[in-house]
Amino acid sequence: MSSSTKMNRRTCLKGLGVSLALPVMEAMGWADASKGQTYKPPVRLGFMYMPHGVIMNQFWPADAESFLASPQPALESLRPMLDQCLMMKGISGVPISPFNGAPHALELSTWLTAMLPAADKRAEINIGISADQIAANHVGAFTTLPSLELATMPQTHKENQEGLNEGYYSHCSYRSPTQAVPAEVNPRNVLYRLFQKQEQGGGAVRESSPMNKLDQSLLDIVFRRRKGSAAYLTHIRPAEAR
Repeated sequence: MSSSTKMNRRTCLKGLGVSLALPVMEAMGWADASKGQTYKPPVRLGFMYMPHGVIMNQFWPADAESFLASPQPALESLRPMLDQCLMMKGISGVPISPFNGAPHALELSTWLTAMLPAADKRAEINIGISADQIAANHVGAFTTLPSLELATMPQTHKENQEGLNEGYYSHCSYRSPTQAVPAEVNPRNVLYRLFQKQEQGGGAVRESSPMNKLDQSLLDIVFRRRKGSAAYLTHIRPAEAR
């Protein structure tokens, strides 16, 4: 390439960024409201798990007719949306052989996978992809995050029942048969993840922090024109700048 046709590095980065972004442009069309219509956000799908049990005579409806009209005390807070709820029973007692001595290891791991772990690979994670991740693979592109796994407390209880991997006690979401998705228990980290911020050293990253600026996309850095943009780029290690 002759000197007269050499491309400016900034121009090259712009072109590369645009070429990488083009394939996803078509997928973004769902967010554009049609003429005369208001924007309608994508429908969310949520799974909630409560492991501690309930007092059945304050939870289960006396009969189908009273389910909506006079719900039990434990369901009272759900009254505004009870007509959208489905309650099922009779799903306990499903055969779990050869893991008959592992109820605690199975109650969470089989909830969204609907299958037992691989009996010949008990010491490692090997179970089916979970329902939430199946849904995320199909509709996750329409939300900021494909999926968000949350918990109220860390699960540290370990029993090693039937020689099963300890991950089965604390994971209900599985991206693949061998990849468990951990749940976030820190509300602050959930907020940062949703709004693309980070926590460092136990505290929030300051809004003015140069490293917080680097949390923006590469294209934002490339297109920045104002004075001082070079100062942010200097925080990239040489290995990353190549």
